Amino acid sequence: MQTRSKSLLLAVALAITALFPTPAHASCTVDKQLTSKNIKQLHVEVLDATSGQTLFSKDEQQPARTASVMKVLTAAVALDVLGPDYRITTSVMVSPSEPGKIYLVGAGDVTLSRMPGNITSYYAKAPKLDSLTKQIASWAKASSISISAVSVDSSLFGGEKEWHPTWSRLGLSSGYMAPVSALQIDAARLTSTRNPNTWLAQRTSTPVKQAGDLFVASLNKMGIATGLKATAAKAPTDSVVIASVQSRPVSELVANMLRVSDNSIAEALGRVASIKSGLDGSMASLTPLYKKVLKARGLDVSKISVIDASGLSRLNQVPAALINDLLLLVNQGVGDYESLEAGLPISGESGSLKSRFATGSKVETRGKVIAKTGYILTGYSLAGFLTAKDGTELIFTVYNLAERANANHRLAMDNLVYRFYQCGASLSS
Repeated sequence: MQTRSKSLLLAVALAITALFPTPAHASCTVDKQLTSKNIKQLHVEVLDATSGQTLFSKDEQQPARTASVMKVLTAAVALDVLGPDYRITTSVMVSPSEPGKIYLVGAGDVTLSRMPGNITSYYAKAPKLDSLTKQIASWAKASSISISAVSVDSSLFGGEKEWHPTWSRLGLSSGYMAPVSALQIDAARLTSTRNPNTWLAQRTSTPVKQAGDLFVASLNKMGIATGLKATAAKAPTDSVVIASVQSRPVSELVANMLRVSDNSIAEALGRVASIKSGLDGSMASLTPLYKKVLKARGLDVSKISVIDASGLSRLNQVPAALINDLLLLVNQGVGDYESLEAGLPISGESGSLKSRFATGSKVETRGKVIAKTGYILTGYSLAGFLTAKDGTELIFTVYNLAERANANHRLAMDNLVYRFYQCGASLSS
């Protein structure tokens, strides 16, 4: 009788199991995190990196401002158009008919540096003005030519400088942005008047004029162009190169841009890629450029509007889902995106995530969030890769937007991402 009862109970249990199978993962939600008063206009999507399955999403197809997460798209465009090994060449040119007049011609390398050879540049291993002027001095001596006029040519992007009206002027006073121009020295940063080898957290509003002044100063160190002042002028069409230097490869520029969210490098890469694609290098060329390049990768670009390459403008419009779709390609090893992945900040370890996801209850996520950060006055964003607590590899993009964003909005966003970490494969709506 007892044996028969046990058999009956087992049969009933098996029948119930067949009708109501136990889920592979217990449900894990972000309901609590979403109730925070600091979660405002939320756009989010979380994917299983292996399967591509959507685990959680909200308004992920609705285009919105990206903040510096835009730099993920910029990195992909630069790598696809220019290639990881491409270097930007800054040249000094002269016309054979007027060999005494030299032109410093900008090509978009904002890392060209004023620092002497024994002083490290703001950008590691960057080309230096003194290298150019040494070549000019050798050429002048060998050709028996005296320098009679110095000009700077920043015409490549269609104008001397460009500043979008939605950019905060804090970019200049706080030192995170300068007007876009094809010719810049140290990305238009300022140095101390007392110690010219010491950087200030400020940028000039006249980067081309600054470049001309610094170029003349470097020439003077070589004993040439004494008493001259640089003027803005386009190099004649018959000009030839008498000196040149090259930037670090695009792979390094991309990694630098992503790691510390360098706005000047982002804008330069966007404009150089525009020129290389046959466009004019202007801000207006960025939307057609990004659409063309990303569409060729099979991505849906129908809803995007790219105002700038850095993400500083509140008018940028990109769905969070598009960022994730690109990150899926990165995860799959498509193209030359290795330097994109390598440049992403790492929680508690490097770049703009060095002090995030690294203390208190989130300390267990140290080294497990590899993502691009973003901030403008009207929102925070974060996009990248996450190794969850259960070992699941996730891809995520989050925008937390507000009329006036503050640190509490960032914390609420980070708390949401930390919940993704806790849930892993069990994450659900």
